[in-house]
Amino acid sequence: MGSTPESSIGFRITALAKDIDALYNDVSQDETFRKELFGVIQGAMAKVESPMETIWRMIMSPHASSALMVMIRSGVLTNLVAAGKPKTSKELAESTGASETLIVRMMRPLTALGIFYEADVYTYEATPISRLLTAPPLFGGYQFMFDLAARSLTNMPRFLERTGFKHVDGPPGPFQDSNNTEDLMFPYLMKHPDMMSNFNAFMAGSLETRPDWFQKFDAQSIILDGANKDDPDAVLLVDVAGGEGHDVEAFKKEFPNAPGRLVLQDLPPVIDNIKQLDAAILRQKHDMFDEQPVKGSRAYYMRNIFHDWPNERCVDIMKRIADAMTKGYSKLIIFEWILAARDVPLYPALLDVNMMALLNGRERTKQEWTELLEAAGLKVSKFHMIGPEEEGLIEAELA
Repeated sequence: MGSTPESSIGFRITALAKDIDALYNDVSQDETFRKELFGVIQGAMAKVESPMETIWRMIMSPHASSALMVMIRSGVLTNLVAAGKPKTSKELAESTGASETLIVRMMRPLTALGIFYEADVYTYEATPISRLLTAPPLFGGYQFMFDLAARSLTNMPRFLERTGFKHVDGPPGPFQDSNNTEDLMFPYLMKHPDMMSNFNAFMAGSLETRPDWFQKFDAQSIILDGANKDDPDAVLLVDVAGGEGHDVEAFKKEFPNAPGRLVLQDLPPVIDNIKQLDAAILRQKHDMFDEQPVKGSRAYYMRNIFHDWPNERCVDIMKRIADAMTKGYSKLIIFEWILAARDVPLYPALLDVNMMALLNGRERTKQEWTELLEAAGLKVSKFHMIGPEEEGLIEAELA
């Protein structure tokens, strides 16, 4: 007897599940292929999920995030992870002071999502997800995004409605409106040390897990070839607004014999907070909106700075650098997202909205980058790109 259509479809679904398992085992150690497989599965989910399911998923999306924040703030997350074994809701209530009934209710969506495991009735255990959440970058990052980004994003539609849905090109924006402040995000964080601590942990962890620009693109041809090898005082690279020096120090380790000096620039509180940095790297207190003190460097490097700012302020920053550049020699190197004109992947698309909500900033396309640089008297030499799912490198020089 031949198989029925139903049994044939069931067989194919089972076979597909096995194929996905096998594929995952093959790609789990290769991040490029893992992301490619993940993208295919996401695309398939979008096709299989009904329009009603999509709408309801979005309607209900804040609920689990809020429940998880309750588990973080109450101490349940860290308590359960530290235990290393299943604990009952009663035990968690006794050790954290949180209501047992509250814990049970908050755990329902979180166990359904796999953030915690329901080992038995009212008994819970940590999973790889909840254990990873206790790592400082993610523990701080989740709280920062929930406390500030989520608040600004939730408020953004009302703010835009009041402004007649005008594009956000500077303050006051959603962040200022939702926090009842005139401060930009960074001055606001300086007044709220707990939030600043969460933000710093988030950013430090993000940098550590993302490849450096010279690991993805050819630094030899971009800045090392043609660099001044004769003058011992010549500067090879200035890391403008480079934080505590993660990028420039990594560059020093990768190219220990590169010609020229390396300079790290940032605001005084940032430079003063540096605990450890290669002694060969010059630390310089500098506001990027002021005149650039280092003249004629081979490269002025900036990572994830311009997306924090609206166009007008970006042009101001670029002009300060352009004024210090030597025509035909100096380059401005920008390591940021370069959005596609269409079919932008979900993560950079969401990041663009996040930058508007928090910083009145934006991610940019090739055309937008080109126009921005031209307004500052610069021109694009080359866009270096790997794919739409990864940051790119913009190589610019004096026009």
